[in-house]
Amino acid sequence: MTWLALAKRLAPVLIGIAIGAAVNGWRLSSEFNAERAQIEREAKESVQAAMAQAEAKKAELAQLDAKYTRELNDAQAEIDRLTDDLAAGRKRLRLNAVCEPATSPGEPDAAAPRLNDSAKRDYLRLRERISTATTQILGLQEYIRTQCVGG
Repeated sequence: MTWLALAKRLAPVLIGIAIGAAVNGWRLSSEFNAERAQIEREAKESVQAAMAQAEAKKAELAQLDAKYTRELNDAQAEIDRLTDDLAAGRKRLRLNAVCEPATSPGEPDAAAPRLNDSAKRDYLRLRERISTATTQILGLQEYIRTQCVGG
């Protein structure tokens, strides 16, 4: 058989193979593009969901911060009112005290027992620190409970 006869017989087979390869390549390219588009859509949706979750978490943290900031401000306002009331004599501190005995028997006590100014300031400072610490601790506990542990 001559080269020319062989070429005539093989030409349709080679053309068929070439066309088949081209069609198969186009089909694989199409499938790849479809899969890539699907992956891109899923990635975009995942990013959007993560962003929405982060925004929700940010809003939740802002609410926690506002709540406990408000509580701290309320506690400070209460301390300020108590300070003003003590200074104006509208309120008094009660405590167990011992009166100085009279200098001579039968003589009434000179004055009712009371705290000096330094003790009043210390008392108010302690109340302020206790309310601040309590509010901060409650805020941190809620933050841990809602944001760190499965929040």
